[in-house]
Amino acid sequence: MSANDNTNGKKPEEESKALPFEKAKKSTAVVEGKKEAALKPKRKITVGWVLGMIILILIAISFVLAPAIEAFVGKNSNSNGIVFGTYGKEEIKYAYGNYFYDQVQNYADQYKSSGVDQTQALYQIWKSAFDSTVLFTAINQLASNAGIIAADEVVTRAIIESGAYHKDGKFDVETYQKASAETKASIDKSIRRGLPYQIVVDDIGTVLSSSAEAAYIADMASKGRSFRYLGLEAQLYPDELAAQYALQNKQLFSMMDLSVISLDTAEKAQSVYETIASGSTSFEDAAVANSLDSYAAEGGKVGQIYYYGVVSNFKNADEALALLSAKEGDVVGPFEANGAFTLYKLNSAATQPDFASEATLASVKAYLATSEGAVIDTYLSELAATYTAQAKEVGLDQVALDHDLEIVEVPATPYNAGQSSYMSNFSYTDSVGLLAAAATGDVEKQLFQAEPNSLLDPLKVGTSYLLVETGEDAKDEGMESYLSMFYNYYSGSQNQQDFSQALYSSDQLTDNFLTTFLTVVLGQPT
Repeated sequence: MSANDNTNGKKPEEESKALPFEKAKKSTAVVEGKKEAALKPKRKITVGWVLGMIILILIAISFVLAPAIEAFVGKNSNSNGIVFGTYGKEEIKYAYGNYFYDQVQNYADQYKSSGVDQTQALYQIWKSAFDSTVLFTAINQLASNAGIIAADEVVTRAIIESGAYHKDGKFDVETYQKASAETKASIDKSIRRGLPYQIVVDDIGTVLSSSAEAAYIADMASKGRSFRYLGLEAQLYPDELAAQYALQNKQLFSMMDLSVISLDTAEKAQSVYETIASGSTSFEDAAVANSLDSYAAEGGKVGQIYYYGVVSNFKNADEALALLSAKEGDVVGPFEANGAFTLYKLNSAATQPDFASEATLASVKAYLATSEGAVIDTYLSELAATYTAQAKEVGLDQVALDHDLEIVEVPATPYNAGQSSYMSNFSYTDSVGLLAAAATGDVEKQLFQAEPNSLLDPLKVGTSYLLVETGEDAKDEGMESYLSMFYNYYSGSQNQQDFSQALYSSDQLTDNFLTTFLTVVLGQPT
C-alpha cells in the first residue's frame, strides 16, 4: 500500500462513504484469549430506523404505563396474566410471582445498576426475560418427562447452600429462624421451582467427551500453515488517471462543511426550518432538541465532506445541487432522504479541492473503488497478472521491493472450514484482514491443498487482488496440549449452547413476543 493510504489521520475509504447518520463504533469480541475488532459501518436513516425510533418512543411512554400493566396482571396467582407464546402445550405467561415475572424484575435490576438508559433497555429487559422463560419451560418439560423431581432432602440442602440464610459465609440457624414465614415460603418456592431445570443444565454441561474425541480436535487445531501475501488495492491506481477522472467529474468532489438535522416527517422538518429562519432558535439548538441522528448532541455538526458523500442521502439527487449553490451560513431544506427529512447548514460554502494533492487523489481512488468498480478492477486485475508473472521469476520479496509494497505475514493457521470455536482461523492470524476476507469455501480449501511454498494465482476479494504464497505446514504443540487439557470444559459449555439453541429453534415454540410486547406491554394497536 502506498503513502497515499493515510492522509490527515483518515483513511480515504472512510471519506468515500455516504453521509452517515450513525457514528461508527468498534465492537470487540474476545475468543480463547484472542481479540478481534470490527468497525461497524456507518448507517443512514431508513424506514426501519425510523420505526425503531418510534418503538423507543413508545417504550418511553410505557414507563408511564408500567403501573397499568401490573394492575392488568394483578397481584395474585389466579390472574390470567399476559401470554407471549407457548412451548408445547404450556403457555409462556407473565403473571404476578411466576418465573417470567421474576425474570423481568431481575433483568430490570441489572439494567438499572448498569447505568444503561432505561428507555432503550425496556425492550431488552422483556425480551431477555421471555427468552429465559422459554428455556426454563422447555427444560422443565424435559425434566418432567425424565422423572426428575425436586426431592425434599435435595431442596433442603439447596436452601442451606443458597446463601439466603448465611452469616459470615455459612448457614446460620438463628438467621433462618428469624426469617418470616413469607420469606421462607418464597425462597422454598424459588429453589423447588428451579432445581429440575438446574439438574438438567448441569448434566448437559458436565457430559465428558471421549479421550479420542479430545485428542482428535486437539490434533486438528494444532496443525496449521503459514502464508505471505501482497494486497493490491485501489490506492495503487495511478495518480494521473485518478486526477483525470476527478477533473472530468469536479462536482462530485466539491468539498463543504455541513451540519444536519434529520426528522421523521415533512411537517416537523418544515416547522423546525421556520423556527430557524425566523431567528426563534439557532440551527445548533434545533438539532440538539429535535434531530434523530447521532450528530444531534454536537449541534448537528458533520464536518468536512465531499459532495458525493452527501448526494446519496437525497431521495431526489437533483435536490442536492442546492448545497453547491448555497452560501456560508445558509440553511437549506427540508429534503426527503432515505426514510427521513433533512435540513442542512453550510458552515462553509462548497469549494473545489486541489486535485494534485495526495489526500484528494486518495479520496478519488476510494470513490472509484466503491462507485466505479469496473474501472479499478480492470487496472488491478492486469496489475495482479503482471506482478504474479514477475514473482514467479524473481520471487515475491523482490516484487514487493521493486514496487514499494509491504508483504503481510500470516502465522500458522489451521484449516477451519466449519469455523469451529475450538480452533483459530484467519480472523485472528491475518492482521490486515484481506486474506481472512478471501478465505471462504473453495478458496480456503485451495489455500491448504496447494503445495507448501508455492505462489497461487491472484485472488480477488472485494475491490482488491491478493498475491498469496503458501508457507510451511507446522504443528503447535502448545495448542495441542492446551486443548487436550481443557477440552471437556469447552465442550461442556458448547453442549449447553447447542442444547439451548435446539430448544429455541424447536417447532414446539410458538413465539408471539413482539406482537404481545407492542400491543399489551406498550398498549399500541397492531
